[in-house]
Amino acid sequence: MGKHAGKQSLLFIGVMMLVGGGVAGCGVTGASAKQVSLPPEAVSIQTVQMSKQTIGDTYLGTVTPYIQTTLAPAASGKLSQLNVRVGEKVQAGETLAALDPSTVVQQQNQAEEANAAVLSAQQQYADAKAMYNDNINAEQQVSSAQSAVTEQAAAVKTAQVNLQKAQLQEQQTLSGTATTPEDSSALQAVVQADQQALTSAQKQLDIAQSNLTILKQSLDTAQQEYGSITEDQVQKASQAYQEALSHYQAWQDGAFAGTNPYASLVSADETIYQNLSNGYNTLQQAEQQYNSGVQSVASAQSAVAQAQANLANAQKGVADAAPPASDSNTAQQAKVAVTAAEASLKQAQTQYDAAVTALNMAKKIAADKTQAKQTVDNAESTLRQNQAQADAAQKTLQVQIQDGKVVSPISGVVQAVGAQVGQQVGPQTSLLTIATTSPVMVTINVPESDIGKVHVGGAVNVSVPSLNQSFSGKVMTIHPQLDQSTNQYAVDVTIPGKHSQILPGLQVQAQLVDQGSKKVILVPADAVLSLQGGAEEVFVENKGVVHSRIVQVGSMSSTEYQITSGLKVGDQIVVQGQNLLSDGDKVKVVSKDGSAVVAKQ
Repeated sequence: MGKHAGKQSLLFIGVMMLVGGGVAGCGVTGASAKQVSLPPEAVSIQTVQMSKQTIGDTYLGTVTPYIQTTLAPAASGKLSQLNVRVGEKVQAGETLAALDPSTVVQQQNQAEEANAAVLSAQQQYADAKAMYNDNINAEQQVSSAQSAVTEQAAAVKTAQVNLQKAQLQEQQTLSGTATTPEDSSALQAVVQADQQALTSAQKQLDIAQSNLTILKQSLDTAQQEYGSITEDQVQKASQAYQEALSHYQAWQDGAFAGTNPYASLVSADETIYQNLSNGYNTLQQAEQQYNSGVQSVASAQSAVAQAQANLANAQKGVADAAPPASDSNTAQQAKVAVTAAEASLKQAQTQYDAAVTALNMAKKIAADKTQAKQTVDNAESTLRQNQAQADAAQKTLQVQIQDGKVVSPISGVVQAVGAQVGQQVGPQTSLLTIATTSPVMVTINVPESDIGKVHVGGAVNVSVPSLNQSFSGKVMTIHPQLDQSTNQYAVDVTIPGKHSQILPGLQVQAQLVDQGSKKVILVPADAVLSLQGGAEEVFVENKGVVHSRIVQVGSMSSTEYQITSGLKVGDQIVVQGQNLLSDGDKVKVVSKDGSAVVAKQ
């Protein structure tokens, strides 16, 4: 919109030309000069009419990121990698930067120490379990000793019965009373019972001797394979292994570089210890089983001898059924039989007492299994605790490694880089700023007086002057906070689709799209002139004369203005030549509503 000052300058030049002509003496008198007048200005006019609203108020704004985030490492340390620069596009999940790996050395050492503790606990658990399994053999010894006690108890009972028989036989022999047929039958029944007892005892002896042969073979095999391993050798091997393991652990705790030099020594000492321990346990078990077999054979031989003696006595009793004289050989033999029976009973009782003692000793040894079981449980608990600590140390190490990386949570473009490689950074460092580029969002400022026109989902025309392009958008969010300094509300508008050329920070102009059927007066923007006082005017033509008309302007665009007051439908406004007009000037209409006016003849 320009100021119409051109006409006065043109009039001044015309007057000067006329004055100059008179002075030059061109034959024109002063009276003739006064009769010269300017021709009417040639203008184009347009008829004012109502038109559909096609323009709206223009609101300024900028392209803002739909999502913008500032990234920082979760741990502190020296920045060793920076994989992006400002303006580069990144993808979600992409590693953008990383700290120096030296920041996790402490966690690595802790994880290695925890793993070494697990190895040590595993070995201790294996040793405790091996000792516990050895005590299971003691339970087998208890079972064998219990069987021996049962056998000896039966032998004692048999010896008691034999003594009673011998005493009865002696009484009958010395009494001189002849035996009855019933007594003979009873004596014969004793012979048969003793015969059966001898047969059973002989079978038990055969079984015991066969088992002893097998146990002797097992013992010989163990001795051939392992030689004569002593408990002292096993203890020394265990101490050597523990010392090597201690050196290995101390080297690990020192966090030295390279391979642990004690690793091979630990493996060799462990193999020696395991071989000696297994060999010693195998020899001990074979010897215990063989000794138990020897004892079983001896017990079975004693039972056979006793059964033979009992049978001989019974047979003799049948033969000597008739009572002999008191001083006869038969009487003396009866006394000897009683004495022998008493001796057999005493021997059986002694063997029973020995068997009970052996049983109690075996039970005492087996009772140590409870302590061994507690040792196994403690070792297993320690192993579980060390394993849990090792798992926690490994997890902490992985977290530290992950904390040393900066990973983009979104896809977008790098807006800012806050540090360079080699600098110290941490959680408080604004290392990288990432902004999304899709969807495109602009934030416009809408005056409080116009905010009622804006609705979420409403259509908006967005123009980007620097790109000389316009886009269609929709209102996404109306910020509820009024900016007191500008008296405006911030409104977010999204532009669908991908537009890589629209970068954050670009200036935009936006206009609401009126979807109604409202009609207003629209005039060409050039037809409206601005006065020095700030008022707006147009020239209205009527019968060849123009008149200045002050108007009120509403919505504006680069080509059209909305007139809210000062004009009415049917007015003829000047749209060309208005810059040279003044109120009351005569004009010549050469074009109306875009068409040339034909002069009348």
